[in-house]
Amino acid sequence: MELDLRILQNKNNFKDVEKEFFRLVCKQAQETFKKILENIDQTIMENRDKDKFKLKDIKKRTIDTLFGDVTIERRYYKDSNDEFRFLLDEYLNIPANERQSPALKEIALDLVQELPYRKAADKIDNILEASASHTAIFNWVQREGDKLSKEAETKQLDFFRDGLIPDDKDGDRKEIDHLFVEADGIHIPLQNDDKEKGELKLGMSYQGWEKRHPMSDEYNLTGKKYYGGVFSSDEFWKETAAEMYEDYSFSNGSISVLCGDGAEWITTGNEYIPQVKVRFLDEYHLNKKFFRKLGRSEFVPKLLDNIEENDIDKLRENLKKARQYRHKEKDKKKVDQLKKYLLKNWEFIRDKKHKQKKKDLGLPEEIRGLGAMESNIDKVLANRFKKRGMRWSRKGARNLAKIIIADRNDSLERYLNKLNWKFKTDDLRKVYNNVQKKYSRSESEVLRATMPALKGPKSGQDWVKGLKNISDPMTNNPII
Repeated sequence: MELDLRILQNKNNFKDVEKEFFRLVCKQAQETFKKILENIDQTIMENRDKDKFKLKDIKKRTIDTLFGDVTIERRYYKDSNDEFRFLLDEYLNIPANERQSPALKEIALDLVQELPYRKAADKIDNILEASASHTAIFNWVQREGDKLSKEAETKQLDFFRDGLIPDDKDGDRKEIDHLFVEADGIHIPLQNDDKEKGELKLGMSYQGWEKRHPMSDEYNLTGKKYYGGVFSSDEFWKETAAEMYEDYSFSNGSISVLCGDGAEWITTGNEYIPQVKVRFLDEYHLNKKFFRKLGRSEFVPKLLDNIEENDIDKLRENLKKARQYRHKEKDKKKVDQLKKYLLKNWEFIRDKKHKQKKKDLGLPEEIRGLGAMESNIDKVLANRFKKRGMRWSRKGARNLAKIIIADRNDSLERYLNKLNWKFKTDDLRKVYNNVQKKYSRSESEVLRATMPALKGPKSGQDWVKGLKNISDPMTNNPII
């Protein structure tokens, strides 16, 4: 009670009291965690094979956690092979050169998808009792993003060089009738170069559409997955295709539809994506091209009608008239550019409007989703990479993109779970009972002695039973 009053006397608003209590709780967590780890280390020392492990010294180690820095003293040994070993670190599977806990890293990797590295570090410092420098967060992104990049590279080498399709270990591979694939890119400014820009490529596949709810006029994409990074078109499509073969089972009857803005690197995907039978030009980029080249000209609806009617001759005629109406040479040049774009991509524009061809391929008459990439590339990559005046190295951009894409695909958490310092269960069980006895003789006895309700007339009530559970923190249940 004295502690409670002391806090209230020194603070004059709820926020400050709340933050002070949080600080005190974190401080208690640091002390408790330190005590538990050092008790385990003590028990390991007492129960080790003394012939195999010779005690040499005690050394400190600091771990940055969600509730602050925890500095422990643990023993190290010389084994029968004359190698020095920290048995506590081995039992808890803590890597030799890691200071930050897995949970702290996970929060940092989540923040950095939306915020610059410095702001992500500031958020951690302001919200938690932990700290992480922007340099440390940058290094985590590079290390983990590089691992994801190498994993993807290995898959595509296995497939395209060695002809190996990944095993369906979890039985998650889906049989596909139709797969819709869209791609787009954004140009990002590169470091140490005022003019050159790199292209960050993003691909998206999905299996169709479904209503958001039964009465809705809006639709969601189904089975959506992202691919991408900063690399050449061949590398992009090889990685994308290898991922697709891992996720989907393609038969002779499967059909893939490729959609994009007509860029050369996107049409290259036809050589890599399995079972591509048709390519479409998405309407977003088509309409955007019309607006940029002709503005609100009266010829725009006429040209769109020509496309709808699949009348290329009439299209050429109206483009010629539109050019004649332009007086400035730069405006005539814009019409020429539009004509070149439309004629180059005419097959892909026409196919989308060709109802019989879609019917022959078993595609839905109304292809709802094509063109969804534009909004997705903004949500997934552009907002983080392009709109804040930052410059990037190719490797740095690729590694962060891999982190973001893995998170959007709901695979980042599964990947990070591999880095969670999983305990060596069998070794740790051996020391568990001895640590349990120490706790049952200390904290539990103190709680029982200072809380008479645990043995009083109200001992059968639910709230007292809850206190009993708290007073016996180390039960016979395994801790792992």
